[in-house]
Amino acid sequence: MAIKMVPDIGAPLLVTAIDLTVESTAPEYTKWVTGAMAVGGYVAAYMNWGGDFVKNMAIAALPAAAKNTYDWAKGGMTSKATRKVAFHRSGVTRYPAPASEAPFTGNKLT
Repeated sequence: MAIKMVPDIGAPLLVTAIDLTVESTAPEYTKWVTGAMAVGGYVAAYMNWGGDFVKNMAIAALPAAAKNTYDWAKGGMTSKATRKVAFHRSGVTRYPAPASEAPFTGNKLT
C-alpha cells in the first residue's frame, strides 16, 4: 500500500500546525483544541465525513488528547489557586516565609 501524500502526511502536519498555533496564541486552550480534533475527527470518520484525511487527523491528535486526559484524571491539570491550597494543607503555615538572615552576617575577618 502506497503512502498518500495529502491524507497520510498532510493531516499530521495540519494537526501539528494547529497545535503549535494555539499553543503560541492561546495556551490555555491547547488541551481543549487537541481533544476536539481527536474526538471530532473520530466522530466525523464514523459518520463517513472527510474520508482518510479527517480520520488521519484524529489518529494524529489522539496521543496528545489521551495524555491530556490522563493528566486531568491524575490531577495534574489544576489551577494555581488549587495548588496553593493543597500546598498549604501539607503543613506549611506561613507562605511565603520571611527571608532569614544569612549565617555569619555580622562577623568580620581580622
